[in-house]
Amino acid sequence: MVFVYPYKKSSTHFEILQSMRWIRKFQPDAEFYTIGDAVDGALNIPCKQYNNIRGIDVTNRILTFAKRIGGEFIYMNDDFFITERYDFNKVMFKGQLIVNPIHPPHYQEATRNTLEFLKYNDLPTRNFECHQAVKMDSDKLIKLMKSINWMDGNHFIKSIYLNVYKCDFIPGENVKMHSFNNDKATTFLEEYGCLSIGDGFLTKAGVEFLKR
Repeated sequence: MVFVYPYKKSSTHFEILQSMRWIRKFQPDAEFYTIGDAVDGALNIPCKQYNNIRGIDVTNRILTFAKRIGGEFIYMNDDFFITERYDFNKVMFKGQLIVNPIHPPHYQEATRNTLEFLKYNDLPTRNFECHQAVKMDSDKLIKLMKSINWMDGNHFIKSIYLNVYKCDFIPGENVKMHSFNNDKATTFLEEYGCLSIGDGFLTKAGVEFLKR
């Protein structure tokens, strides 16, 4: 399987290297690509940024892979961790997309733009922003994004792609953890085979959890 990370290095490569190591445990022949900054052991594809807006930049980077390499791939982030339990053919959603006033402005903008596109095209509006790895097809992605002015504003590439192409889905949770909790992390891995972490997860105990 091919795993693609839109990647911008922060201070270390710790998270992405652990993410790759977890995958190697059950996919020893996995191929890794980073679009953006390079990581030892991953094939790097340089990619320019658009306005440094995450939705736009991520779409640009994923499209760069789709156009230059192509084929099916798993869209990853450096803070995603998956195990052999993870089902790449069933994607989690959590309710419907709604504009939530407690979210930061860029997130609200992404929600509005995504909803506008989906509703205009009479498509479902399931919320696939659960911080999970997603299987994509390069040709489908390229065709889809040609019909969208994606450079004009923030958006959710996963919720657009997965609502358009009618994937198999299951009700689930947003598996992002902003602080370390051993029981919660273990539950996510047992139930969904995945979790995602924020900076607050990386306490001494959290780091040891990832290393194990």
